[in-house]
Amino acid sequence: MSQAHSTLNDKLESILECLSMMSIPPSPPSLVPQPVTHHPYLKLEVPHFDGQDPLGWIFKISQFFDYQGVLEPERLTVVSFYMERPTLSWYQWMTRNGFFTMWPAMLQALESRFAPSFYNDPHSAFFKLYQRGTINKYLTEFKCLANRIVSLALPFLLKCFISGLNLELRREV
Repeated sequence: MSQAHSTLNDKLESILECLSMMSIPPSPPSLVPQPVTHHPYLKLEVPHFDGQDPLGWIFKISQFFDYQGVLEPERLTVVSFYMERPTLSWYQWMTRNGFFTMWPAMLQALESRFAPSFYNDPHSAFFKLYQRGTINKYLTEFKCLANRIVSLALPFLLKCFISGLNLELRREV
């Protein structure tokens, strides 16, 4: 029993650590370009986009461009090299028809086209989430939904996490 309690305590501490890292509020985007420190010894792979996980790809490509110091007007040209069907066809059509001429407009259009619908509200799915399988599967689902919701306080995230655990584990926690 003592061994089981110790194992649960270790897992809970790990979960709390993960939750504390997720609760850092995003900093507002700066209007003034920030100096970029280049690390020539790092070879970074540019993420390709095939229509899967659009929100994750937008985050990755934006981080990549910021790190590399790619200016916004150049991003529209460079990004086309990292799209694959069906996103490349969509991008060609949108570009040829003049639907976006600025980077933020392209990101918004991409999100509208490929991301989950606004009717697929992450808040409701998050608040209804409960453990159906392993603790690791539950933690993965929890993190995925929590990343789509901004500004939830750490104590509230912790309460949501614990309330979604299966009854036996919830009692121990």
